Amino acid sequence: LGRRASAVAGTALAAAAAAAAVAGHAPGERRRWGASTSPRAVGCSEGAPAERLASWKARWDAKRTSWHLTDINPNLQRHLDVLLPKSSQPVGLGGLGYRVLVPLCGKSVDMAFLSRSGYRVVGVDGAAQAVQEFAAEHSATGASIGVAMPPEVPADKFKMHALMPICDADAGAIMPQPVMLLEGDFLALGPKEAAALVPFDAAFDRGGLVAVEPQDRAHYLQVLSDLIAPGGRVLLVVVEHDPFANGTLGPPHEITENEVKTLCGNRFEVKLLHREDRLALEEGMRERGVTRFHEVAYLLTRRTV
Repeated sequence: LGRRASAVAGTALAAAAAAAAVAGHAPGERRRWGASTSPRAVGCSEGAPAERLASWKARWDAKRTSWHLTDINPNLQRHLDVLLPKSSQPVGLGGLGYRVLVPLCGKSVDMAFLSRSGYRVVGVDGAAQAVQEFAAEHSATGASIGVAMPPEVPADKFKMHALMPICDADAGAIMPQPVMLLEGDFLALGPKEAAALVPFDAAFDRGGLVAVEPQDRAHYLQVLSDLIAPGGRVLLVVVEHDPFANGTLGPPHEITENEVKTLCGNRFEVKLLHREDRLALEEGMRERGVTRFHEVAYLLTRRTV
């Protein structure tokens, strides 16, 4: 974490330590979007946070997580050097790498990948089961440990977990960085909490913004912008599709380029990285009745003024 939270990171590190870029459709490439990407409860406008997260938690408890990818996300591999330029790596805090936020992270294997690539990762998710499963699958000890948070982050709403991912012998000599998992409602993070957590250098959002209800997107972008340092970058992956056969629009919800630019407003500069037609590869989307399905990646850069 940042300076104010360096003690937290040090504690987590000590405790946990004790315990191809894709250019096109590769042969045998797997789907990237399940039959349903994320439950409607995430970002639902009505109800308290506990109610908002109820459906999300229920899906994790029932293991209905078809949106989860077992492979590293190809968009992250393809655009990693754009998101995290090696030429400008920070050298503070003992030479540790960029701090990377993963909102609505679930048990994404991308967090372990980033950790093993030398980056300090903080994921945020409201489902305790997701945190437990990530730790069971990726922690060197098979579990996470609880760590103290800055007092500005209310302990009755959030819990911080830390773990050290298993070393990958094929990844070379890079020692994994600790992964921190903040359990709680992402949309309940305000400016005070964001400042206490210390703004991040970068973020990877795949399945986050497309999961929240359209009326909550502006608030989601506000929270995200509070958590990203000026000049920081976000790799945002969204989808474009027509309505599903049952008349619903998501999740995953379509977000067009114009909508991305409008949402980002004066907070982020927006750059289109690529748009990919994946209808033929996403069987789950075809089964839901869509006749077009594109995956679109953007680079968002936090404005400095």
